[in-house]
Amino acid sequence: MSSDGAVLPLESGNRKDYALDPRPIARGGQATVFAATHKPTGRRVAFKRVDGHRPGMVARMRREIEAARLFGDCPHVMPVLDHSPAFDWFIMPLADATASTLAGELARPEALRELVEAVCAALRVPHEQGWIHRDLKPDNLLWLDGRWVVADWGLGRRPRGQTTDAGRTRMGTAFGTEGFAAPELAVDAHAAGPQADVYSIGQIIGWALTGRLPHANIALLPADGPWRTIVKAATAHDVQRRLASVDDLLATMADELDSPDAVIERGRQLLADARAGDPGAGPRLLRLAAQSGEHYQALQEDLLGLDNEQIRMAVAADPSSAAEIVRMLRGPVPGGSAVARERGVAWLLVVARQAEVVEQWDLLDEAIDSLLVLSGQADDLDILARVAEWMATRAGQAASSLAVALRRLPAHPQVRTAVSGNPGTDHRILRALRSRTAAGPTPAAPQRGRKRLLLGAAAVLLAASAIGTVALVDWGPPGEPQAKQSGNPIAGLPRKPGELALFPMEDFVEPWNGYPSWAWCSSEIGEEAVNGSFPARPAGQVHPKQHIRCDNGGGLTAMFAEFKGQADFEVARARYLGADPPANPARGEADPPEGLHVFAWSPTKRALVWSDPKNRLIGLLVTDSAGTDLVELWQRYPR
Repeated sequence: MSSDGAVLPLESGNRKDYALDPRPIARGGQATVFAATHKPTGRRVAFKRVDGHRPGMVARMRREIEAARLFGDCPHVMPVLDHSPAFDWFIMPLADATASTLAGELARPEALRELVEAVCAALRVPHEQGWIHRDLKPDNLLWLDGRWVVADWGLGRRPRGQTTDAGRTRMGTAFGTEGFAAPELAVDAHAAGPQADVYSIGQIIGWALTGRLPHANIALLPADGPWRTIVKAATAHDVQRRLASVDDLLATMADELDSPDAVIERGRQLLADARAGDPGAGPRLLRLAAQSGEHYQALQEDLLGLDNEQIRMAVAADPSSAAEIVRMLRGPVPGGSAVARERGVAWLLVVARQAEVVEQWDLLDEAIDSLLVLSGQADDLDILARVAEWMATRAGQAASSLAVALRRLPAHPQVRTAVSGNPGTDHRILRALRSRTAAGPTPAAPQRGRKRLLLGAAAVLLAASAIGTVALVDWGPPGEPQAKQSGNPIAGLPRKPGELALFPMEDFVEPWNGYPSWAWCSSEIGEEAVNGSFPARPAGQVHPKQHIRCDNGGGLTAMFAEFKGQADFEVARARYLGADPPANPARGEADPPEGLHVFAWSPTKRALVWSDPKNRLIGLLVTDSAGTDLVELWQRYPR
């Protein structure tokens, strides 16, 4: 374990590094698990190996390793620490227990809810990217270092188009674990969607509350009460009548279990537990606030009553819930006073720093947006100095994320002045600030306190350079943010994509700077975005690291995106390359060159896609003009 609680990999790929205990701790149909010792460090781990080397067994273990590598950053997905180059064994942390061994504890509704919320958090991103677990059961839910994790993706289904051998999952054969497996898995497991995993979670709830194992295709319903309603909705035999996603399941739980008074009381108790030293209370409070909908405002005092260390622990344990809270902070809050707003900025600074520490870049992006929005209306000079200090000391990926955001959202004038005047500010941030200034005038900063801000920011920077870190203090709840300014979408905006692009997208978009008819360019992500979804085939979205959209004001749009992870890039690219061609392509579009694909963006629009896999870049041209040949246009501006 690292100092921040992250599980450190071993990654030698050498079987001789591990000494196995003589007896296994678990045995399944195709693999056996042993407790083992990592000889170089003495660390206790779990060693899982296939029983035999038939291709199907090894393929499923490889799939399990792949899923853990893709989603193991989530604290509720069991990570893989090391594995064989031949994919016939792998190493994971040694869990403390399984849901099966803790069945008595899970009969308590609060403990059961913690389990269900963790499983839903583990499945959210895999489901969005097209993965289905297909074998959720108590033995695959493990208690590890004070949290629940989902393990054993060996029967998981990859996104459509990425399955190596669809014939391995034959129609009409049993699949998964009897009783916990959804009915449709016995008909066509390859076609199953997220609803199959929702069914399994419903059966796990029924198992925990009744103490009985479920039978195949029969919902295991508790006798009465709100949990019966939840299980019934999750285990409907008809997939179309079943809850469609883990978020729908969580929303149904909140509807059934949380009255306003119950939400408030639970929040107060969790805050008290956190202050009493319970390490799991902070993450549970964060999840409660993220899932509480209209009750969120009532929980702000409790949520922001966590001290900085508790906030950091909660963020590390559940980044997705933290991101939801960060987004909520942009909305109105009780009071809406300047003090509340400034306290919100301080809270966001803690979250942003922790997101950077644990390399949760999506969360950092959300925190940056909220920081810019809230601090844009702040008046407190000390708060503004802290924001300026944070911005001026960003480097690496954090500086890149901040620069992208600054091209979309304005910084407070005093913060901008302080950051621009600091010689240590990252060049990308300085360029973004200059670009924003060149794009249009920003209201002059009030003269009151300007000198004090600059001196204060300088003092904080000097202190930071001297001691290497800046201590953060606790402030209370956030305030009402500044509404996003829409304005004229043409006046004042850049007119070339290169004015918005950061490396490596600069090289990718540079040829399109020569296109003579751009009316405006923007880095906003709206309905038209390179996220794998489009009107003719809506799907779960992935989120690009950078996004640029340019419009010529006459029926042509160009979009460019860089993706943070290879998995997101591959999902988005596969959706575009697999899309149906348009009914009426232009002449050159009917037979595009290798590497290009023309498809129906909507009933009236056509699109052309190209990509740079090495740098995870995707470009799109979209038009509704019958006279525009997208391939011919693309060939005028080659990479």
